[in-house]
Amino acid sequence: MKLFKIITFILFTAFMTSCDMGGKSSSVANYEVIPLPNEINSIEGEAFTLTGQTTIVYPEGNDIMHRNAEFMAEYLNIATGIKTALGNDLQTKNAIILNTGLESDNPEAYTISVNSESITIKGATEAGVFYGIQTIRKATPIEKVESVNYSSVSISDEPRFGYRGVSLDVARHFQPVEFVKKYIDLLALHNVNRFHWHLTDDQGWRIEIDSYPGLTEVGSMRDETIIGRNSGEYDGTP
Repeated sequence: MKLFKIITFILFTAFMTSCDMGGKSSSVANYEVIPLPNEINSIEGEAFTLTGQTTIVYPEGNDIMHRNAEFMAEYLNIATGIKTALGNDLQTKNAIILNTGLESDNPEAYTISVNSESITIKGATEAGVFYGIQTIRKATPIEKVESVNYSSVSISDEPRFGYRGVSLDVARHFQPVEFVKKYIDLLALHNVNRFHWHLTDDQGWRIEIDSYPGLTEVGSMRDETIIGRNSGEYDGTP
């Protein structure tokens, strides 16, 4: 009897572990993102389900929108493991539709309409569509699943400020290329539209100019770095 209980416990533990390792088959999107869109209104109806059969539809012949579609496909694949197709047919079923034509004085304004058949992102310009994509990107849980459910909603958003910038000072604090790329991607994720890249200062010159090689050969490095503002103390590290 005791042996039976031990075997039963081992089998139950193994079963629960295998279930846990298998992961979830689906997840649910959360529209409470940062920055929060101006309006999020729930709509009666079934959710849209993102799967491997979903197609991202964009206007044919528009290179910027094609790139927007590629960005979205990449974002969704990285977050969920789901691979989506790209296409131009507006009649496609189970589609994420990207389009311009939204009437607004704000070029970065966008709307998102979600129902059981599609997610439609409409922007005043291609930039507006891009920020709509970022909202869906942030709403998508980061976990490997077979499908993601997006509840039916109507979202309307536009930025309050036309200039939303963040600076990166690589003159004083050198950063590798991969860090800069990730930094820019995080700015886009949070709807920042201006990247101020501080490339030159007393502490370092980061722009390579072929006719003036000394600028980077000499100016890209310094013997040591001051510790604190006007402290007169240095770290002694090249």
